[in-house]
Formats: sequence, structure tokens, C-alpha cells
Amino acid sequence: MVCTRPVFLSSCFEDPRHVRLGFRDRICAATGGESDAAKLGRTVWMAEDFPELDRVSPLSPFEKNEVCLDGVRQAECVVIVVTERHGSPVPIEGVTEIPSSFFESEIFVAALLRKPTFLFLLNGYTPNDKQTALLKFLAPAFPYFRLRPASEDQIVRKVLQLVERYERPAWRRGPLRPPNIGALVDRLFKCRHRSYDPEVEAPSLRFLNGATDLSIPRPDPEDVIKILDKASGQKTHQARLSLIWFALRALMGAPYNDPSCQAYLPLWDRALASWTNNGAWYGLHGHFPMSCLAALGSRAALPPAADLGDADGTQYPHGGLASEYYSIAKLSDIKRPIFDLALSHAQLSIERAPDASGGYAMRGSIFLQTGCTDAALADYERVTRLREPEGGTSYGEALSEWGYALVGAGRGNLGIDYMEKGLEILRKGDLNGFVVRAMRKLAVGYLRTGRVHQAIAQLSAAHKHAEEIGARDQIRALEALAVKGAKLLRL
Repeated sequence: MVCTRPVFLSSCFEDPRHVRLGFRDRICAATGGESDAAKLGRTVWMAEDFPELDRVSPLSPFEKNEVCLDGVRQAECVVIVVTERHGSPVPIEGVTEIPSSFFESEIFVAALLRKPTFLFLLNGYTPNDKQTALLKFLAPAFPYFRLRPASEDQIVRKVLQLVERYERPAWRRGPLRPPNIGALVDRLFKCRHRSYDPEVEAPSLRFLNGATDLSIPRPDPEDVIKILDKASGQKTHQARLSLIWFALRALMGAPYNDPSCQAYLPLWDRALASWTNNGAWYGLHGHFPMSCLAALGSRAALPPAADLGDADGTQYPHGGLASEYYSIAKLSDIKRPIFDLALSHAQLSIERAPDASGGYAMRGSIFLQTGCTDAALADYERVTRLREPEGGTSYGEALSEWGYALVGAGRGNLGIDYMEKGLEILRKGDLNGFVVRAMRKLAVGYLRTGRVHQAIAQLSAAHKHAEEIGARDQIRALEALAVKGAKLLRL
């Protein structure tokens, strides 16, 4: 994706609402002014440049919020200016009120994606209680967090320095990006992972370090349910995560470790599980406080409640932890101990639910990655046989995974046949990450069996679908694979 506005300027305005702070006028003037041409070509993302964000725009508040968040996602760095305002709220249809705002959600996405971020406290202002609490528990999610008091002159100077930087050729810009994802995963694993016994302990990492926010009142449970229901109906993973974040922010007013908040435990469990499921496709892997692993750690630490349960019939999310450690290991250079941890959780999932297929599927994937091909094939075949009677997309997924393993074992024609059949079944359901992953693996199968042109066509279609649903994890894998395919075409 080409980044046309590499510097994102947070949506901070003065009261009365929609009155710009002085430094925004100065940045606007210094980067071309108010002309349409300037708005289209501006290096800095400013809310004023987008007609979609006008008060008369037909977009809903949530859709406007997503426009802002897309700006954060596409930017290479973020400038956040804190004043005493919490920002305009983001109303959601059917929900009385959520303790979040446009401004807060922009900070959340910057932290989530670990963007290089410059945080300034504008001189003369004091953060309110909500801002203070937010910055406190998001701080560990930023690679280099420091809130600096600054004048308008200093903020304008910094933004224009960034603009100047991006007007230079890429090779002259110097480092600003955070470490690449593999290096970051390894660094965080080495400094944050603590050994534990999977049979009796939970991983030590907690979502936002177990953050609670006493400045937020206890939420109406029905409002949280409505937000989570709305999240499940969104097309893209980023839109789902935005809404799940709103639900989690509301739940921070009802801490799960507070005995008086036991009624909220099922909502905590559902929100954290939804965060994990969508975050996995979005690529939130690693030992950081907004990762899938952190959400799973919090789920495992929830106090016992009768109506909580994981896919294996227990509260403890062994299947999810196996899957997450598997994903982390694939990104890491310290693969073996992480794969071993993933295998421990997969085995525990199987022991607790021997008739379920999920544990065997995960164990087969781990075996395949660690070179135990025969064991992987046996697990994949078992999963396929277990799912065959009911058919449906889970059966299609099983065929795809078994076929992929068969190709790796040298049985290319049979493997391709299974993957093509599996993808055909998966396509009968909704477009989702499983479809994209099956397309990617089929492309690998085509490459390994010399069908390069078919592989490239499959990769192109898979990439298009991955962007449609916001599956960033698959996009990264597809783009790496496309480079290999292009090299083969040049040979």
C-alpha cells in the first residue's frame, strides 16, 4: 500500500467543537493552505481535508471514526497533541454511551500498530482523568513512550521537520520505523516471556497489563452486548477490532478481578475471545500488551464462572494459546522452544477434548513446521475424517490443510487435488481469513509443482481478498510469497 500521507495529525480541536487550535492553522498554511490541490497532496493527514468528516456528511459517526483510523493505519508516524479535552464521542446506534472518542481511538490504533508516535502536551493544558488513565495503560504498548510538554511553535516545528523528511528520497530519511516484526517478536520474547507449567499456570502477560479505569462508570451490560454484536457483523478485521476496543474500554469500568463485578465475567470472556480471533488475522502476534497472547493470558486469568468455557469444554484457552505460540514461533528466530510451548498447549487441548478436531489440527500444524511430517499427516487425516460427516467449511479447511501437508511430503498431485476441493467448499461460505489462507497455501502448492502462472494468479486473487477483509497477517505472507513467485518467473 502506498502511503500518500505519512504523517498523521490527531483530531484535536478547541471548544467550541470543530474550532481549530492555532497550530493546526499554521500547519495547514505551511503545507499548501486550504486549496483543493493542497488538500489532495498534503503530506500530513488532517481531518479538515476530508469531506467525509464534515458535519453534514451522510456517514455515521462510527464510519467517520473508521476514516480517521484508516489514516492512522496508513501513516508511517503519528503526532498526538493532548489538551484537556477527551475528544468528541463516537455514538453507536442503539448504545446509550461509550467511554471513548475519536481522539482516544486514534491513540489506541497508534499503540496497537506500534507506530512511531510523537506525543505532546500542549502548554497551558492539563489532561483530564480519562486521558491520564488512557495514556497510563497504553504507555507500554508504544515502543518509545514519552509525553512532552510543548508550545505551538515546537509542535509546528516538529511536524514540518517530519514533512521535510518525507519530501526527501527514501534512502536519505534515516531510521524512524519500529523494528521489523520478526526482530520485535524476538526482542519481546527474550525480555518478557516467563517460563510456566501449562498444566497448572497461565502465561504472565495480561491485556494492557490488566488495565482498569476507575474514571469510567460501570457499563450497562446490554450496551456491551450490542457493541460486540455489531463488531461480529463488520466486514473487516480492523472495523471489528475498533468496536471490540470500545467494548473493552467500557468493561474497564467493571474490573474482572473485582468480586462485585462477577456478572461481567462472561462479557470479558467474549470480548477477549473476539479480540484474539480477529487480532490473529490482523497479525497481533508477540509479547506486547495489546497482542492476542495478552488477551489469552487475561482470559486464562478470569475468575471461575459457570458460563465460561473454551472450545475444549474448559475455561482455560489451551487451543488459542497453542495457535498463538505457533504463530509467534513462525515469526521468530528462537523457534524451537516456542513451538514446544505451542505443542504442550495443543496436547493439553486434546487431552481435555479427545473427540474434538481443533487440538489435532493445531498439533498437525506444529508437527509440520518442526519436520515431523508423518505425524502431521496422521493428524491432518484424522481431522478430515472427524469433520467429513458434517461437511461444511470446517471440512473444507481440513482438506486444504491436509493437501498442503501432502504437497510438502512430495505427493503433489494428490495434495493439489485436496486443496482445490477444500477451497471450493470454503468459497461456499463467507469470505474470511480461512478462504484467504487456503488460497495462499494452494498458491504454494502450485509453485512447488511447477505451476508458476497458476500460483501468481492465485496469489493476486488472495491478496485482493485479504485487503477486502483487512487480514494483515495474510497480506504479509502473500507479499513475501509473491516475491518468490516473481523470481521464479524471471528464471
